[in-house]
Amino acid sequence: MVNDRLQHQLDELPKSSGVYLFNDARGKLLYVGKARNLRARVRSYFRKSDHGPRIRKLVQQIHHLEIVVTETEGEALLLENSFIKNNKPVFNVLLRDDKTYPYIKITAEEFPRVVLTRRKTGGGRYFGPFPSTRAARQSIKLIHQHFKVRSCDLELGARRYRPCLQYHIKRCDAPCDFLVDEAAYATGVERAALFLEGKTDDLVQEISTEMKAAAAELAFERAAYFRDLLGLVTSVQRRQNVTGMSYDRMDVVTSLVEGWQIAILIMAIRNGNIVRSQHFKVEYEEDPAEDLGNWLTHYYLNHEDPPEELVVSNDAGLALLPESFAGSRGRKLSVVVPQRGTKKRLLEMARETIHANLEMQRRDADVHPGVTQLADILELSNLPSRMECFDISNTQGTLSVASMVSFNNGKPDKSNYRKFNIKTVEGPNDFASMEEVVQRRYKRLLDEGEPLPDLIVIDGGLGQLHAAHKSLKNLGLADHPLISLAKREEWVYRTRDNEPVIIPHEEPALRMLQHIRDEAHRFGITFHRKKRGKNMLTSELDAIPGLGPKRIHKLLHHFGSVKRVRDAGLDQLAAVVGKKTAEVVLSHLKPG
Repeated sequence: MVNDRLQHQLDELPKSSGVYLFNDARGKLLYVGKARNLRARVRSYFRKSDHGPRIRKLVQQIHHLEIVVTETEGEALLLENSFIKNNKPVFNVLLRDDKTYPYIKITAEEFPRVVLTRRKTGGGRYFGPFPSTRAARQSIKLIHQHFKVRSCDLELGARRYRPCLQYHIKRCDAPCDFLVDEAAYATGVERAALFLEGKTDDLVQEISTEMKAAAAELAFERAAYFRDLLGLVTSVQRRQNVTGMSYDRMDVVTSLVEGWQIAILIMAIRNGNIVRSQHFKVEYEEDPAEDLGNWLTHYYLNHEDPPEELVVSNDAGLALLPESFAGSRGRKLSVVVPQRGTKKRLLEMARETIHANLEMQRRDADVHPGVTQLADILELSNLPSRMECFDISNTQGTLSVASMVSFNNGKPDKSNYRKFNIKTVEGPNDFASMEEVVQRRYKRLLDEGEPLPDLIVIDGGLGQLHAAHKSLKNLGLADHPLISLAKREEWVYRTRDNEPVIIPHEEPALRMLQHIRDEAHRFGITFHRKKRGKNMLTSELDAIPGLGPKRIHKLLHHFGSVKRVRDAGLDQLAAVVGKKTAEVVLSHLKPG
C-alpha cells in the first residue's frame, strides 16, 4: 500500500530523464535506477502486479523516493552507475564487482604456491577471474600435476621437512627438503604463469626445445616428462583456439531466460584464445532483453579487463554503452550483432555452452551448498566432497573410544562410519588418543590403496588438531587438508597458523561442519555408552568365582540381562550352565 508521502511524490514526478532512488522508512537506500521518462518508469513499479519476487519485495519496503533530473539518458546512466558503486543498494543486482569471483594467485614467496582466492590483496600475481571455483580448481590441479608447483602451505627456507605424498607421486619436486633449487623451481612457476595467461605459443616453443635437448642427452625420463607436458599445453591450445582469426580483445555474450531470471554467459577471447567464460544469473524487472542490456552496460563500465568488441545476439538496452564507456574509460567499445560468419558461430557455440552448464548445475543441485562455500573459505584446491570427522569419548580417562563419520557432498555416508577402541593410551589423554586413531585410519587406507578423503575434520581445538597433524606427517601426508572445529566459539583452525577462521553462524559451510561434528559426537557417545553398559553388565557376573567368559556369555545370551539372571530359578539356570554352577551363581546373586 502506498503511503501519502510516497503518493504525493509519484504525482509530482517529471517526465524528463534522470535517476530515481527508493528508500525505506529509516532512510536506507534500497534501490537505484535510471529512466528515460522518470514519471512513467517509477509509477510502473506500483501499477503492475506481474513483477518478480525481488521487485515485489522491494515495492513492499519503499517508503519514499528521491530523484535526480539529468539532461540526457547517458548522464543518467553514469550517475546511476556511480550511486550503485558507492552505496551498494541491497536490491540492485546489476553491479557485481569481479573481485567476488575466483582468481588463481601465484604467491610471492621464495618457493611460490598456486592458490585459489576471491580477494586481490597482498603480493603475488593474479589470474582470472574464473567463471567458477570448479574451473579454477581444475586449472590448479593441472598445474600441480604437470608443472610441479607445490600445494602445501609450509613456510619453507627456515628448516627441512620430510617430503610428502605429492613428491612420491611426482607432482612436486620437494623444495621442502631442498631437493630442487630455487631457479629450477622458478622455471616451473613461470611456465604455470604462461599457461594461466593463455600464452601457449611461447610455452609450446620453450617446452619443445627442452624436450629435444633432453632427448639429445639421452635423458629419456626427462624427455618423456616434457613430452607429456607438451601434450597438455597443445591440447589446451587446440580447445582454446577456436576462432580461426586473431581477435585481440573480444567478448561473446549469450543468455537464456528461466522464469524471472536471466542466465548469462560471457566468453572472453584474447589474442584468438578463449581465456575464460563466466556465468551469471540476474532477475529481470520487465523486458528481459532490455534489462540484459542494462546489466551488461553496468558490467562493462566497471570491468577490470574490458574488451574492444562486444558480440551479442540482441543489442536492446546497449545503445548508451559505447558512448558512456568511451567517456568514463577513455577507450572505444563497439557492440556487434553478427548475422553470419565466425562471430555468428561463436555465438552459437556460447549458446550450446550455456545450455550444457545449466544442465550440469541441475545435476549438481543435490550437493550441499556448504561444500562449495567451505572450499572457497579454506582455499582448498579440490571440493571437499568426501569428509571424515573424528571424535574421542571416555569416562574420566577409562573406556576410551573414538568415532569417525564420513560425509559425501555434505550428507552422511553411514556405510563408512567407523568405531575405534583406543589401544595404546592410558588415562585421560585426548591428544594422544586422537594421534593414535588418525594414524591407524590413514595408515590402513594407504596400505590398502584406498582413496583418502578430501578433507579431514577433527572435533576439538588446536591441541587435537596438532595431534592429528603429527600422525599425518608421519605418514607423509603433512599437507593433506585438515581442520578442527572448536566447540565453544565454533571457530575453525588450520595447521598453517594458529589463527582461527571465523565463519558466520548463518553460513551453510559452518552449519555443515557443525552437523558433521555433532554426528561424530553422537556416534561416539552411542558407542561409548554401549561399551560402558556392557562393561557394567558383565562386572557383577565377573565377580563370581568359577564363572568364566564363555558361561557368562551363555547366561547373558539366554536371559538377556543380569537382572533376568538374578530373577531366574535354579532349574532355569541349570538348563544353561549346569546344576553345580547354577548353585554358585544363585549363592552370589541371592545370598541366603
